[in-house]
Amino acid sequence: MPWSRDTGTGSSKEGFNGRKILFFVTDMAEEMYAFSRLEGAFERTKNLLWPPQRGVWLRLAVIALFVGGGASFPNTSRYSFGEGDLPAGVAGSLPEIAPLIVAFIVVVLAIALLWMLVGAAMQFVFVDMLSTGDIRLGRFFRERLGKGVRLFLFQVAFMLILILAVAALAFMLFGLGGAGVGVAVPLRLLLFIPVILVVALLVGLVFVLTTDFVVPIMIREDCGVIEGWRRLIGVISAGFWQTVVYVVTRFVLGLIAAIVQAILVILALVIIAIPFILIGIVLLAALQAGNYMLLLALLIPYLIIAIPVALLIAVPFVTFFRYYGLLVLEGLAPEYRLLPE
Repeated sequence: MPWSRDTGTGSSKEGFNGRKILFFVTDMAEEMYAFSRLEGAFERTKNLLWPPQRGVWLRLAVIALFVGGGASFPNTSRYSFGEGDLPAGVAGSLPEIAPLIVAFIVVVLAIALLWMLVGAAMQFVFVDMLSTGDIRLGRFFRERLGKGVRLFLFQVAFMLILILAVAALAFMLFGLGGAGVGVAVPLRLLLFIPVILVVALLVGLVFVLTTDFVVPIMIREDCGVIEGWRRLIGVISAGFWQTVVYVVTRFVLGLIAAIVQAILVILALVIIAIPFILIGIVLLAALQAGNYMLLLALLIPYLIIAIPVALLIAVPFVTFFRYYGLLVLEGLAPEYRLLPE
């Protein structure tokens, strides 16, 4: 073969580079699963959701509640409150209410962890629903709770490791009390911000690959998260560029879907709010005393209607992306096929 020895027209190193280029071009010329599986994911989503069946949509709305629907909401956690933001007299009473604040934080943290645990189990339930066509929650949830606990522990451990790594780097850059290394603070910030972006990208990449690929592998092989990742690394090694194209395509489609979904949700919320606004105007006209507590009472039925509607809007999006990931994994490794013909 011309690439296996020096032919006199070039060195063996050139021949090796030629082989690499040839293999790269051949791999890129193959069927790209990230593109070829789009139509299949759309067709399966349409077949499952149309014509609409109330039970299917409602159960998938519950899934969307825990696994996420793709839309993002403003993050207000970055605002730091100063003493001037507190009402008069509150700052002085902080020592007395400190136990209540701590208890509130503990309760919120416990609810968040419980939510993550249920969401981790729902990832497996979702795959089971789509692979069997049996859209039931209770049966699959009981069967997959054990794997959900494993996935939950993996997610928590991974996040803790990254948080500790970022905290250690921040301590090295800024030091205790702002001392840090002998570099100007703006320069240290310029060094720290890219690290945060890389960490966020890494978290997103690991979570997407875990949800889309590792979860189905765990179901097929009946294994844990670490073993699932070990098998996925082998799959990625065999189809590296296929995986790269999928990740990029998945990110672009996810961004577009999040924008479309957000627009649809906002329109739905505005339409739902119209009758409540009219009722509020009538109440304000009738109650000249301006009892705004009655107006706040309108918020409860509004949310009772608005939240399910927002989740129902998310159903086609989460269903499509889960089908999409399963079909791409099937292309990368046919032994992990879970969807029926």
